[in-house]
Amino acid sequence: MQKRLANLISYVCHPLLMATALVAILYYFAPSVIQPISEKSILPILLMVFILTYIIPLISVGMLKLTSSISSFKLSNRKERLLPFFFVTIYYGLTTYLFANKVVLGRTLIIIFLAITTIIFLVAVITFFYKISAHSAGAWGLVGFLLGLYFKYPDNHLYYPIMIFIVMAGIINSSRLYLNEHDLKEVFWGSILGISISFGSIYLLT
Repeated sequence: MQKRLANLISYVCHPLLMATALVAILYYFAPSVIQPISEKSILPILLMVFILTYIIPLISVGMLKLTSSISSFKLSNRKERLLPFFFVTIYYGLTTYLFANKVVLGRTLIIIFLAITTIIFLVAVITFFYKISAHSAGAWGLVGFLLGLYFKYPDNHLYYPIMIFIVMAGIINSSRLYLNEHDLKEVFWGSILGISISFGSIYLLT
């Protein structure tokens, strides 16, 4: 039962879902951050983010599984993680380019997507040498964005989302350890990478 719950947490809190979750959180708790997105445009934007940053990367990983380029969706083998991570980096890079040049989004959101792309790219590069936790990087990356925006935009209401996602990030880390997908160092360095890049990008560049 506990293993099933840990697996469910890993799937529901997949790092690829963090971009969609972040845009939704900012719309409801810090709408000034994501201007000029309005009530009429938020659903199309969310759908676009969901498709570009989750569905398409997930399909590409599925294709790698069908062609036997990877043995499992869990990507437990460090060497098998390289190709999917670089594919995802390309997708996020193209998404950032699309939002910066074709879709009218604010500077802060562009910086957020650029930082997410940077985190994924660094995870991919580090994976050449070391199996770092992408789940931890994604979870604590989201926390880092929220913390940075909390300090930079005083008119926000991000206090409670921050508390909730700190707890969730801790649960995600624990689930990765419980499933033996990562050891403590891999989870720790994934967390540090995610929160430092995300917080730093918001605090220094916005």
